[in-house]
Amino acid sequence: MEPFSLAETSSSVPQEKFRVLVGVTGSVAALKLPLLISGLLEIPGLEVKVVTTERAKHFYNPQEIPVTLYSDEDEWQLWKDRSDPVLHIELRRWADLMLVAPLDANTLAKLANGICDNLLVSNCNSAFEQSLHSLPSQH
Repeated sequence: MEPFSLAETSSSVPQEKFRVLVGVTGSVAALKLPLLISGLLEIPGLEVKVVTTERAKHFYNPQEIPVTLYSDEDEWQLWKDRSDPVLHIELRRWADLMLVAPLDANTLAKLANGICDNLLVSNCNSAFEQSLHSLPSQH
């Protein structure tokens, strides 16, 4: 049995992919990111991208992540002029749902206080219409 299934549609109507933006923070539970991503990719109709904090990178190998991975560096490299797209806004427009797993205490505190000092919390705090879900983990 699948843990998640998309609503069924008529086979004559093309089905658009459901887009999930996964955020990963600096908890030791970030070790499970490759497993989480591989599980999500097994779900038909799902498209996945990942936003990571710098601290989270200590817990997994980026080469083991088979989807596009974004970090703070990407936010600053993309934006050169005021008219250029802003990565955290573009990612939020792209996503149908954002899942932060694991959500460490540091990032939770930043979200609670509106601190936007990295790409991940900027994505979370710009979430007006999309669903935002989190799985807190301190260890």
